[in-house]
Amino acid sequence: MLRAIAIVLLVVCCGLLGFAKSRAESGRVKELKALRRMTSLLTGAITFGSVPLPTALAQVGGKMEKPYKDFLQQVSGELKKLPGQPFTEVFSRNTDEYLSDTHLQREDRESLKNMGADLGFLDKQMQLMTLKAYQEELEEKIGGLADDLPTRMKLYQSLGIMGGLFLAILLI
Repeated sequence: MLRAIAIVLLVVCCGLLGFAKSRAESGRVKELKALRRMTSLLTGAITFGSVPLPTALAQVGGKMEKPYKDFLQQVSGELKKLPGQPFTEVFSRNTDEYLSDTHLQREDRESLKNMGADLGFLDKQMQLMTLKAYQEELEEKIGGLADDLPTRMKLYQSLGIMGGLFLAILLI
C-alpha cells in the first residue's frame, strides 16, 4: 500500500515538474515582451521627451509593472543620488538584483546588461540605435519562442508525465 502511494506521488511530482517547466517557458515569452515594451517606452522618452537618461528611466519605470518598475526606478535613483557612478555598473547590479527572480534566462539578462553597457555612455543618437538593435534582438527571440511555444509546452508536460510513468514502471 505504501509503495503504491509512493509511486502515485512520483508520477504526480514528475508531471507537475513538466507543467512547471512549460509555465516557465510561457513566462519567459511574457517577460521578453515586457522588456520589449520597456525599450519602446524608453525610446519614446529619449526621442520625444528630450530628457536625460536617469529621468527617462524614472518615467518609463512609472509605466511598467513590477519588477521592471522597481528596477528602472532604482537605477534612476542611484544615478541621480550618486552621479559619479558608472551607468554600466549600476544597471548591471540592479539587473542581477531585481530581475533574477523572473522567468528570464541567464542569456536574456546578459543581453539586457550588454544593452545597458552600451546605453550609458553614448549620445542621444547612439542610445536610440542601441535601443533599436536590442528591440530587434528581442523581436527575433520572441518570434522564435512564440512560434513553437505551444509545441514545447505540450512536450514538457508530456515528458513530465511520461518520465513519471517510466520511473513508476522501473520501481514496480
